[in-house]
Amino acid sequence: MIPETPTLELDDGTGLRVARARFLSESKFHWSLFDGYDRIRILTYSAGVSAIVRLLDRHNFRDFECVFGCESTLRTLRDIMAFQQVAIGDTRAAIKGLADERHAFILGRVREGQAKFRVLRKQIAHAKMYLLENTETGNTRAVIGSANLSETAFGGRQTETLVCFDNDDSAWAHYIGMYERIRDQASDAIPLPRERVEKTEISLVEVPVLDTTDHSTLVIDATDRNESQDGIVQFNIPTQIQRIEKMKAPIPAVVANIIPPPRNGKQRISRDLRRQIVKEFSRIRVVQSDEETEHREMSIERQENTVTLFGDPYPLESDLAASRRDAELLVEFFSNYEDTFEGGMGVERLQRDYFILWSWLYFSPFMCDMRTLAGHDGDIFRFPSFAIVYGKPSCGKSSLIDTLMTSMFGRAYSVDKREFTKSRLRDIQHAYKRFPAVFDDIGRPAIRNHGEDIIKDEVPPLATEYPCFVLSMNQELKAFTDQIVKRSLMIYTTTALPSYKEGLRHDLHMKIQVVRRELSTNLYREYLKRLLKRFEKTPKPDDWLEFSSTILSELIGDMLESVPPKWCAPVSWNDYADKRHERVKSQVEHLLRPAVRMKKEGNLPTGWMLEDDKVIVIEQTDTFGRREFDWENVPSTLIDDSASVGGRTVLNRPELEEFLGRKFSGRGIGLLDKLKNIF
Repeated sequence: MIPETPTLELDDGTGLRVARARFLSESKFHWSLFDGYDRIRILTYSAGVSAIVRLLDRHNFRDFECVFGCESTLRTLRDIMAFQQVAIGDTRAAIKGLADERHAFILGRVREGQAKFRVLRKQIAHAKMYLLENTETGNTRAVIGSANLSETAFGGRQTETLVCFDNDDSAWAHYIGMYERIRDQASDAIPLPRERVEKTEISLVEVPVLDTTDHSTLVIDATDRNESQDGIVQFNIPTQIQRIEKMKAPIPAVVANIIPPPRNGKQRISRDLRRQIVKEFSRIRVVQSDEETEHREMSIERQENTVTLFGDPYPLESDLAASRRDAELLVEFFSNYEDTFEGGMGVERLQRDYFILWSWLYFSPFMCDMRTLAGHDGDIFRFPSFAIVYGKPSCGKSSLIDTLMTSMFGRAYSVDKREFTKSRLRDIQHAYKRFPAVFDDIGRPAIRNHGEDIIKDEVPPLATEYPCFVLSMNQELKAFTDQIVKRSLMIYTTTALPSYKEGLRHDLHMKIQVVRRELSTNLYREYLKRLLKRFEKTPKPDDWLEFSSTILSELIGDMLESVPPKWCAPVSWNDYADKRHERVKSQVEHLLRPAVRMKKEGNLPTGWMLEDDKVIVIEQTDTFGRREFDWENVPSTLIDDSASVGGRTVLNRPELEEFLGRKFSGRGIGLLDKLKNIF
């Protein structure tokens, strides 16, 4: 860290620089640009960390050093803490993702001092530099320009330019001096374990900027600079900045309040202040819930086909007799619906929908992989990390989830619903790895105030492994917007156990207790073993639901040595997705029933009418202008927002007819009808 001395002006590219050069030639980039050198020093953004580690993996640099920067300016300690956590997590994840022998080789290089990784903690240098040297021949190559060392930039998919200075003493002296000043005076070493990277993420309290052994005072330039040009706000926020903002969110208020505000454009972070921050973090960690003490965590190494649960190995070898018994118990559990549940959409539909949830929950530890592989260009909506089970009370939601969790992990696990907050959900994303987080009896305000932003966030957490969430609710469909519905696995049912049949309820409760007591995890172990084996042929199944439900259906059939029940036949994503809006469809159908159709506007207080290619719905509003029907649930493509106002909602007739799967009878009110009404 920099002692508190007069500001040192670094020639690091944060101001506009002009380098005078002479053009000699131009060619397409090739990785051979890095051949023939045994020493390299890199300044780049952490977005390219995986490419940097691959460069170290495939070349024979005896001396490798890389300083990671940021896509924005860091103006506060919270910015620096969050950025360092992002960069360090990316670096460790990239190394961990290598094959074992290369993993060990790179960490060995780090241990021997031949490979070094650092992260900036001051105002960021926007220059990208790749400084290569052959220590035997004395040849040098200084490569600078706009391209980060990333697959995107170097792969030719972006218009980037690099400028290369070969054996240019003046250029080399300038850029190596610039690099060394930035490295020595504005960066911290990235902590890497001596033997093996087991954890990709580190906590905020572990970031180098909070090192309490450093006696110096860090001075941060907190001047608010306008990064937009000509008054135009920049809305295209880079992914890295979004992730940094996400990392800042979980910093507890009590810790954030310790950090002093800037004075005279500077924020000073002394050793005593760092100690106070670390102490407060430690105090918060001591006051932890029973759930945190349990250390829920599931991790999977897909290349090695190994699973760990709570830090211990989770063997995939299963006992055949126990697996058969598990299959019998779960089929028996589903058959109980046939004798006790009634009403709504019917027991067959209930069993089918609950089997979809079963297929999702068993597959959920792999959903983070699917979402990562889908990336920014993939259809991430097809890989939901949230499942929402909702409907009438007594429809077996909680009982089903608890039973399935027992079959996976030996007992039911859930999180106290009071923990359903934005910051806690972010914490769980990083702490649980692949272990699914279950919240029971979540209310509409919690979804609106805390859950919606997390569900709609398409930027992946700073983790290679993160969990899915299961929410159960006693809510009608009006609790969810169309944005939530299309991003989540939605399971809705009105088929339930009659509340007035107490004897039936008690008998069912006793049967379920027997099922849970006798269940083991052998069936799920066999499912995981089969799934990992099929991943070898299909590492990224586009239809995960068909992939998972097929394995599960075959597994049940094999264990029972018979044809599986009808409800557990394989199901595709499209089959499920096409039915997600059935409840909304029935509500719209009721709203547009023939009994309330108007011949013309005004002859009924509420109702609907046809007008050319529009369907116009007239509703009465309350004192606050609210309408009775909740249009937020209806797909936005059906509504003509420009023509809708107050209690008058205009629907696009062609899209509406396609959504409902039927045509509206009658011409509507065309020109002739309007003339008749006038005369």
